[in-house]
Amino acid sequence: MKLTIDNVSVSIASHKIIEDVSLHVSKNQFVGLIGPNGCGKSTLLKSVTKILEPNKGVITLGDENVQELSNKQLAKKLGVVGQFHQVNFDFSIRDMLLLGRSPYKGLMERENALDYEIVEKVLIQLELEKIADRSFLSLSGGEKQRVILGRTLVQQPKFLVLDEPTNHLDIKYQLSILKTVSSLSIGVLAALHDLNLAARFTDYLYAMKDGQIIKEGRPEEVLTQAVIKDLYEVDCRTYINPISGKQTIEFL
Repeated sequence: MKLTIDNVSVSIASHKIIEDVSLHVSKNQFVGLIGPNGCGKSTLLKSVTKILEPNKGVITLGDENVQELSNKQLAKKLGVVGQFHQVNFDFSIRDMLLLGRSPYKGLMERENALDYEIVEKVLIQLELEKIADRSFLSLSGGEKQRVILGRTLVQQPKFLVLDEPTNHLDIKYQLSILKTVSSLSIGVLAALHDLNLAARFTDYLYAMKDGQIIKEGRPEEVLTQAVIKDLYEVDCRTYINPISGKQTIEFL
């Protein structure tokens, strides 16, 4: 499923956060969004997920205006994984994943055999089946993030939005989550802080600064010394890694 963001502007309390942003994600494409803190990445993603309503412009998922979809309709099409997940009540991992079936349930409707089958497949996919009965609150940050990704996959979304999902995770879980996401046959839009991970996993990048897109293209076209200096005010060296064939950044 494709995503189109067409000339979108968003203001909060009369303060313009993003202005005239246009962005496109094709079917099955992994697109990254990079830029410094406060540049508008999260605001843009909140507009895609209907948390915020644009002051201007249109966001379409497939051929449907996101703002015109009900929350339940949107949840059947769009999955979201963020960087923080505060849970004040405790569930087992399996029960946390079952929450992903909520968009498909009517009032007071209970889970059925298909729901449990989908959950078990995702538990195996994320290598969580051996700890499926553990308490969610007892898990490490990386384990919790895998469970949140699992809950999202149980929704069976046709498009996935990631808001800096690897922040605060060690490299093992960073790689695990992004490898899993990149293997999915769906469109993905992800805000990422780690530029080397962005270079490794994304097909296309948009660079944001001060609420606007300043550069777009393949990772090797966007992750240049000049663009990185402009975005982050740091010096670096970039080169194509001869082993991976991917753009690599060394900060000086």
